[in-house]
Amino acid sequence: MTDTIRLILAEDDDFLRQLLQMQCEAHGAEVAAVTNGEEAVSLALSYEYDVLLMDIQMPVCDGIQAMTLLRQLGYERPIYAMSADNITADGFTSVLKKPLQETDLQQLFQQQSPKPSVALVIAPELMQQFLHSLPQLQQQLDLCRQQRDWPELQRLSHKLAGSAGSFGYPSISEKAKQLQQALMQQEPSAVIEHRLAQLHLQLQEVKHA
Repeated sequence: MTDTIRLILAEDDDFLRQLLQMQCEAHGAEVAAVTNGEEAVSLALSYEYDVLLMDIQMPVCDGIQAMTLLRQLGYERPIYAMSADNITADGFTSVLKKPLQETDLQQLFQQQSPKPSVALVIAPELMQQFLHSLPQLQQQLDLCRQQRDWPELQRLSHKLAGSAGSFGYPSISEKAKQLQQALMQQEPSAVIEHRLAQLHLQLQEVKHA
C-alpha cells in the first residue's frame, strides 16, 4: 500500500482551491480538486480516495447535501467541512474554520492513513431507483431540446454525467459529458442535437438490457 494520502478537495472558489491544493500537496497528498458537491460525491463513491475536504457553500450540491447523501449511502471515510460560519459537525468528521490555518492541515494529515481502494457495492433497490428514473430523464432531455432550453439541458447532462458513472454506466456518463461540453462551448444546435441523440442511444441500450 502506498503511504500517499489521496484527498478530494471540493471548493468552488478558483483561487482558494488552487491555494488549498498547493498546501495539501506540500504535505505529500495526492489531490483531486472539484468545484461542487455533486462532483465530490461521484469521486468519493469510487472509493479511491482516503479523505474528503469540502467547502459548505457550493453550487449544484452544497457541502452539507453532499455529506448527507454520502452518509446515507453508507460512506464511512472522513469528511471534513470547511466554513467561515459556525456549523454543527453532525455527519462530518470535523469542521475546519475558514481561513484554514497551517496547523489545521497538519493535524488533519496526522490523523489520516492511506486506505485500500474497494469496489463499490450498490444496493439493488438503489440501482432500481436509478434505472427507473432514466425514462423520465429522457423526457426531460427531449423537452429541453424542443424548447431550446440549453441551460437546463446543460444542468441535466452534468447531473447525469456524475450519477451514471457512479452507478456503473461509464458509457452514459461519457456521452453526457460530451453533451455538457458542447453546451458549455455554445456549439451549433446541430452539434448539440447530435450529442443528445448519442446520449439517447446509450440510455435506450440500458433500458432494453
